[in-house]
Amino acid sequence: MLKRIPKSDISIRPFKVYKEWSFDQNTASGSSVFIYSASVGNVVNDYQIDTVYNPNTEQTISYYPYSIYGQLRAQFYNGNEDNPFTRFGSKTNEYNTDVSNKERFLQNDAKVISIPQILMGESIKKGSVSLINGSITYFDDKYSNLIQSGSTHRIGNVFYSQGLIVLTSGSNSILTSSWELNYKSTETIYEHEYLLVVNESEFNISTNPSSYVLVGRETSSFTDSDGKTFMVVNNPGVKYIRKRSTLENGDILDYTYSGSISSSVTNSWISGGFEHYDLSSSVDSTGSFLTPFITAIGLYDDDCDLVAIAKLPKPIKSEPDIPLNFIVRFDT
Repeated sequence: MLKRIPKSDISIRPFKVYKEWSFDQNTASGSSVFIYSASVGNVVNDYQIDTVYNPNTEQTISYYPYSIYGQLRAQFYNGNEDNPFTRFGSKTNEYNTDVSNKERFLQNDAKVISIPQILMGESIKKGSVSLINGSITYFDDKYSNLIQSGSTHRIGNVFYSQGLIVLTSGSNSILTSSWELNYKSTETIYEHEYLLVVNESEFNISTNPSSYVLVGRETSSFTDSDGKTFMVVNNPGVKYIRKRSTLENGDILDYTYSGSISSSVTNSWISGGFEHYDLSSSVDSTGSFLTPFITAIGLYDDDCDLVAIAKLPKPIKSEPDIPLNFIVRFDT
């Protein structure tokens, strides 16, 4: 028994969750949080090679600092910081021509803390970054600026969606010994809510094989050359719910069966069917008669594949005269 759920009864609400991370000079590389150096290229260091060590793969990664510098310059510090259509990363709506106090300023040297996607999710949460270098703490102001605590001095930028923390001012003296990085990763979770309406005439026929009678089923058997006997269904027949019905031509179709109700007059079992639900429930309130109990609800896709199942804390009786509403919630 299946029923399509109207779109008006389906609600999908997104909400963001966050996880806090913390790394220091001893644990960063073991989690693939690497620190890269960047420097302006010239004839002396154009071909200078630096390395970072990955203890997980036990391999050393080689890179060109001037190449890292060029990528930073081209993508984040290219002079388009005040253009909201072409810039990368967040920025305040202020425009400052003072080079020493600009929100985006790249000196000849920089350091890049690269956080892999598995450790940041969709992005780094704005305002969650704190970098403790020795006795000095730096934090981000939710606008991509990394600022020294207790002052307005900017030492770099945080690019939340890219997972990059770029130190552009005085980077040579930062991350040289003891330091600690804290931030929060972001992930979007979707809460699914389905309103399931069971009307009076729906889902109230028992699936118990004893609740119906099979009429007209024809089978035959044959034996193959190996001596194995197989049964073949020639006619599947028709299933009738056990009750007494009057057909259109006036004939009575009686497939009732002896129930658990005893007559005080004849002292014999009363033959009953699904149409005797009112009588049955009044004298046998603990029995389900032919009315089933709902114990689980399955949700199917358009291909009729089961994608989710909800277990009820206790069985709910599906009454033939009372509608039922169920609400199923789950997160993905």
